[in-house]
Amino acid sequence: MNDFMHQVELSELDRAILAGEQGEAAKIALRVVLKIAVMQGAKKLVDITSVHVGGSIYTGQASLKVIETLAQMGAKVCVPTSINAISIDRKRWKEQNIDPEFAGYADRLATAFEQMGAKPIFSCTPYVFPQTPKLGDDIVWAESNAIVYSNSVLGARTNRQGDFLDICAAIVGRAPYCGLHLEENRKGNFVINIPRLDNLDSSFYTVLGYLIGKHAGADIPVICGVEEKPSLEDLKYLSSTLATSGAVGLFHMVGVTPEAPTLEAALGGKTATRTLDVTPEELLSVFKKLSTTEEEKLDLVLLGSPHFTLGDFAELAPLVEGRQSDSHCDFLITTSQYVYEQAQAAGYIEHIEAFGARVSTDICLCMLNADMFPASARTAMTNSGKFAHYGPGLVGKGVSYGSLADCVNSAEAGRRIIGRPQWL
Repeated sequence: MNDFMHQVELSELDRAILAGEQGEAAKIALRVVLKIAVMQGAKKLVDITSVHVGGSIYTGQASLKVIETLAQMGAKVCVPTSINAISIDRKRWKEQNIDPEFAGYADRLATAFEQMGAKPIFSCTPYVFPQTPKLGDDIVWAESNAIVYSNSVLGARTNRQGDFLDICAAIVGRAPYCGLHLEENRKGNFVINIPRLDNLDSSFYTVLGYLIGKHAGADIPVICGVEEKPSLEDLKYLSSTLATSGAVGLFHMVGVTPEAPTLEAALGGKTATRTLDVTPEELLSVFKKLSTTEEEKLDLVLLGSPHFTLGDFAELAPLVEGRQSDSHCDFLITTSQYVYEQAQAAGYIEHIEAFGARVSTDICLCMLNADMFPASARTAMTNSGKFAHYGPGLVGKGVSYGSLADCVNSAEAGRRIIGRPQWL
């Protein structure tokens, strides 16, 4: 305990855990949390109300060993804890050309988290599930888009955290009290003025997030000029690309997000350190640059990064009604089992599968690899700015970016069709 006593203020509970009163696993977990607190310059820890574990992707034996060891030692989470998307679709991995050994390791990792009491939602959009955190709650959420969304849209408080800190925090219910947990660090300082545009859709927010992320650096953006209230899906795509092209953990949108009723409130009464006046030309340039191929023939359409929501399915179903995807174009959507069942009950899945699309649960597009698709497949298309960014490296194919309607039109034709964004 002595190595922490003079650097981090310890509560009576902390001292009891370090003394072994809650078992060896809790003691190890708290020591990890404290070591990270020291690294981050935190003077004390804070009680948390929720954890979303991001370290659920199987990346090798070392990470599996750590999590299985904690589970075997009897570790249990003490706050509501959910699990991010995992490396396999537990129901469909055999038909997806997944190596059985890899699938076994991935399943063992997920099982170990479950044994500790984490809820197997296997989703990168935990904010669509019941019992989301509330304004002002201190939480530890991993997964980049979920971090941005929870900080910004929900007004909960979490830092960008790495693997192991998340599950250790869940075991002891404590996290380093620093960064975005502190009120003074949550004020915006980078004003983004967007032009007057109509017919805003998720592709606009995807492009806007990607543009802002490239400029933001360590600043907290304050977005001004949004006149149409964005949907959950709009804010999901915005959060995703803010964290993809940059290291943004929090944004404010004046009149939309809870800590930004006014520009003055978002800035904390201070003057912005800089301003970006976005132009339609810049937005169109980003829209085009998200595509890394210009090949016309299309082999794959990949949707669901972050996971498709019920709103996404509601938007897609009428777009595919009475239509048929080209027989040579594979159309894959990733989502959670929870949302899949909602979409199925609403009748969306029936229409989408009749179009020729298939749905996979548990995994996300960012867990895909080249072995899951025919070697002859060369090009893919997506409505996800995150996958447009990472996809070429993940699946080894050129990726085109377009709106959801573009993806449907292209799948039907078997070739790339990208129209001018409706908001331009």
